[in-house]
This record gives sequence, structure tokens and C-alpha cells, in this order.
Amino acid sequence: MRAYLRILPVFIIAAGCLAVCGRALALDNKILVVVNDEVITQADLDVALAPVTNELKKEFSGDELKAKIEETRDEMLNQMAEDKLILQEAKRRGVIVEESEIDERLKDVQMRFTSTSDFRDEVEKIGLTVTILRNRYKEQLMMTKLVNHEVKEKVVVTPAEISDYYDKHPEEFKSPESVHLKNIMIRLDEATTEPLAKQKADDVCRLMKEGRDFSDLAKLYSQGAKAEEGGDLGFVLKGQMREEFDKVIFALKAGEASSPIKTDTGYYIFKVEEKKESYLRPLSEVRDDVENAIFREKAQKRYQEWIAKLKRDAFIQFK
Repeated sequence: MRAYLRILPVFIIAAGCLAVCGRALALDNKILVVVNDEVITQADLDVALAPVTNELKKEFSGDELKAKIEETRDEMLNQMAEDKLILQEAKRRGVIVEESEIDERLKDVQMRFTSTSDFRDEVEKIGLTVTILRNRYKEQLMMTKLVNHEVKEKVVVTPAEISDYYDKHPEEFKSPESVHLKNIMIRLDEATTEPLAKQKADDVCRLMKEGRDFSDLAKLYSQGAKAEEGGDLGFVLKGQMREEFDKVIFALKAGEASSPIKTDTGYYIFKVEEKKESYLRPLSEVRDDVENAIFREKAQKRYQEWIAKLKRDAFIQFK
């Protein structure tokens, strides 16, 4: 969660969380952290934590959910303290944000609503004003500018570092085996029982053996993806498909078709048009990826060093 370029916004104002922010205004204002002469309250934390908690509830439950929420709470509170410290430093150093930059940020948020009036109505409904939002966006931009200046703009990646990283991490740039794949799917539904679906799939295989073109059969019989394009799925990497499909598909030779494969949703028939073996992508092809990987690593280290210095010079107390 602690990313040097992704400053976690304490005041997240977007279509999905405006209502959450409004409710949080009435929550407990217990002080959780003191950062120099400013504080972070329980209400501040609840505003930031609410969207993340909703996502966690979709994935976890019971004791596991409680543990995940507690872990996220601690991480977020630490991040909010860092953000508060960065904003204070940005103000101290007089970081300038133009009105046009705030206009652009506000425009991005307004686009998530059906109209400008809907956006303003939602803002007013939760007791905020566009002026307050503009100030919060200004603070976020100040923070981003300062971090970029202290971190991003001071990181340099040399050609020698790129070559060295590529040589030491070949597994990161290895392209897996792939096949140009077509498929025909006979769906199981109320009108098509399992025996009938199997019979249809067997009939398709019989027609293929008689010389009928796979693409033509897909257009006629398939109920799956890309049926109108002859069932052409393009190139598929090994590991992209379901395990039971993967085993069959990558055992086929170019030009071969599989027998019908039964699943809960129906029968699938695959044909491999072309096969490509796994290979190490050349440096010329992945240079940008390598440079970005090195940049992220160096920038993260620089950010941690910079924020650690800010903390040493500050008064931070967790209640």
C-alpha cells in the first residue's frame, strides 16, 4: 500500500464513495495520530477505510475478514500519517499548484457522474462544497508534486543497469508457449440436455473428419465466444485457459482438433492452427519493461529513505 507515486488520498471524492464520506462526517472524532501540530481522527480513517473494507467483504468473512480489516487499518493509518507529513512539507516548501491543474482534477471526477448538476447535487447532499473539494484536490496535487520532485525526478536508470538486470532475470522475460486457437462450444441449457449436447458435439467431430472446415462448423453450431468469427480466439498463452483445457490444447499438434471436452456449461472442441514454442524475448523488445522495473525498485528505495528522514525530523505520536 505504500507506493511512492501513488499517494493514498485521505479525502477520496469519487462517484463510488461520496456517500461514504458524507456518513463519515458524523462519526467519532477520536484522535488516532498526532503529526506535528495536526491530527488524524477516527472519522478521517473511516472515510479512507470504507471503500477498502467493502472490497474485503466480497472476498473474506468471519475471523479472516476481521484480521484483514485490522491489518489494512494499521497499514492505512501509517500511510495517512505519511501523507499528512508530506503535505506539511509541501506547504512548508511552498509547492505551487495552478488553478488549471485543479480544474482538470475536478473535471475527471465530474465525468464519473451523468451530468455536472448530478455531481453538484451529490456534493451538496453530503454537506460539502465544490470549494472544499478544490482545496482537497489542491493538497493532493501538492503532495504528488513534492514526491515526484524528491523521488521520481532524481532517479536515473543507466543502459548498463538495464543490461545487467536483463541478464540476471531471464525468467521475467520468457514468453510462454502459445497456440493459435479456435473453438466450438455446445452449451448445456434447459432446451439442450446433456445427452443431446454430447450428440451435437459428436456430430460436429464427425463432420470434421469428413472434411468440413472447422471455421464453417463454428459459425453454424458454436454457441461460444467468437462463433461468428469461426471460433477464432487468436493466440492463447499456456496457463491462460482452464487447467483441463490447457492439458488438451497444448498436447495437440498444429492442425489437430480435440475430442469434445465436457464441462458444467457444455461441450468444448478445440483446434490448434499454429504453435509457438516458449522463447526468451530479446532485450530490444523488453527494454522499456526492464527500465520500468529498475525505476520502480530504485524509486521505492529513494522514497523510503526520504520519508524516513521526514519522520526523524517530525513529531509523530500514535494514540
